[in-house]
Amino acid sequence: MDYYYDFCGVRFRVSAEQPMWEDAQAELFHTPPCAPEVTIDVSSAQVLPAPAGGLLARRGEKRIWRDGQTVTRQTQDVFRSFPHLSVSYELGRADAVRALARADCWRWATRSSFFWPGVSLPQLLLPQRCLVFHAAYIGVQGGGVLFTAPSGTGKSTQAELWRVHRGARVLNGDKAAVRLGGAPMAHGMPFSGTSGICENVSLPLRCIVVLSQAPENTVRRLGPSAAAAALCPNVFADQSVTEEWHAALNLLLDLVSSVPVYALACTPDERAVGALEEAMARDGLISERE
Repeated sequence: MDYYYDFCGVRFRVSAEQPMWEDAQAELFHTPPCAPEVTIDVSSAQVLPAPAGGLLARRGEKRIWRDGQTVTRQTQDVFRSFPHLSVSYELGRADAVRALARADCWRWATRSSFFWPGVSLPQLLLPQRCLVFHAAYIGVQGGGVLFTAPSGTGKSTQAELWRVHRGARVLNGDKAAVRLGGAPMAHGMPFSGTSGICENVSLPLRCIVVLSQAPENTVRRLGPSAAAAALCPNVFADQSVTEEWHAALNLLLDLVSSVPVYALACTPDERAVGALEEAMARDGLISERE
C-alpha cells in the first residue's frame, strides 16, 4: 500500500506491505499520488537482524549503527528488550529509505506517532535544507514565529499568551520545521509532543525566540554566532553521524544570517507579549498594536 505525504514542501511516498496505522495528525499531511522526492519502503520480519557496522550511539530506546556510508537506526520496544523498527539509508542519499518492522509489532511500529520519529524524519529532511526544532509555532500577522527552549521553560505558555492577547494562531505546541532556499519558511510537523496542537500550515518565518524564565522581561536580538549557539540544543540533529551534524550546523548558520533570533527572558503573562512585540515592531517584522 502506498501513502503520500508532504512535509515542508518535500513529497514522500511510503510503500508498506500491510496497512499502516495512521493517526489524525499524519492525515493532515496527506497529498495526492505524486512523484516523490523521498521514498520509504516498509517490510516486516519475524526478528530484526543485527545491523552491520559499528554502533555509534545508544540513547534511550534509540540505537545508531554505521557501515561505510550506510546508516541504520533502530528503535527498541519500550516494554521489551528487542527492536521493533529499523531504518537504513545511504548518507547523501536519504531519498531512498528501507524500513523493517517486526511482524508481531507491526501495528505499533507503523503507527504514525511512532513511525515518523522512528524513521528519524528530521534526518531525512536535512538533505532538503530543512531543520526541525523543539519549538512552539504560531502564526501572527501573516508570518511564523517559533518559541524554542528546553521542555518546561514555557514555549506553550508564550504561544498561548500570543493567542489570547494578540489573536495569534497556535500551529504546533512542540515541533516545527524551517526550510531554507529562498525566503525561509516555517512549517508544521506531524507530531506535537504532549501539546496535541498540530496543523499543516506553512508561513514565511519572521523570527525565532529563545526563551528563558525571569522575574522581569528583557529582549535581546542575538548576533549570528550567539544565535547559532543558542539554537543548537533545540535542533533535531544527530551529532553521532558527522556528516549529518555538519549539514545541520551549516543550515543553522545560513538560517541565523537571514532570520532574526531574539533571546527573551520572560514572565508568564501579557507583559512578555508586549516586550517581544515591541522588539519585533522596531525591527519591522510586525505592526505593534495601538
